[in-house]
Amino acid sequence: MLVAILNNNLILNNIAEQELIKHTKKALKILGDKKSAIWHKLLDFISEIAIIVFAISLSIWVHNWSEHKNEQKVVKIFLLGLKADLQADVTETKEILGTYQQYKKLYSYLSGLDKNKIPNKDSLKTAFFYMASNRFLRPHESRFNGFLSAGKIMTIENDSLTQNILNYYQNVLPTLQTSEQVWLSKNTSLNDYVTDNVKDFENDMDKFQVLTTPKGKHLTNRLIPWPQLLERNQAVIVEANKIISKINKMYPDSK
Repeated sequence: MLVAILNNNLILNNIAEQELIKHTKKALKILGDKKSAIWHKLLDFISEIAIIVFAISLSIWVHNWSEHKNEQKVVKIFLLGLKADLQADVTETKEILGTYQQYKKLYSYLSGLDKNKIPNKDSLKTAFFYMASNRFLRPHESRFNGFLSAGKIMTIENDSLTQNILNYYQNVLPTLQTSEQVWLSKNTSLNDYVTDNVKDFENDMDKFQVLTTPKGKHLTNRLIPWPQLLERNQAVIVEANKIISKINKMYPDSK
């Protein structure tokens, strides 16, 4: 299809150029005709100039039309690829929200440990195993960044969609990443505290004693996922789905 369009464009451009050359020569010939009356030559000359202007305008229009067609083909390829990126982000974010529910249980359990009560050994061992883990979104940004850096983002003709995309990558994701960095920093602080103070890493009760200190309880309590962190993950899902919905409306055959 694209090859056929380009071939047609070349044919139209060649015709326009041939007409331009022909009528330019004719206009010059009219000016040099000494036999015709001045008014007759003037009318013929103006007629030929009008044809030349039309030929130039046609050539420019064909070129611009061809450029626009090619440009929108690139836009379509980008948006369909972006849709796949966003769907991957949504899937991963939903999994992360599920993980945060597990972290809520984990750190609520750890922060609620009583140093005067012997804990269940199996529960304690499981909690220590997951305490070293973390989870955060790895957004698919390379396609967007490449399109943006190439200066092509404004070639998307749907202004509302363009604003949604820019908001997602330049506001929603960075906002989430700020909250994620805070959570990861707290996770690092807890694990560093345990590493620095536990003497026998094979002894879960030794770790238990460290975690039930005031500082240990404070660090574990701070790792219970807070509302803002969960809301910002949810915002990723909501905003990504808005973009996906608009892309589906633009290209219904690609659903």
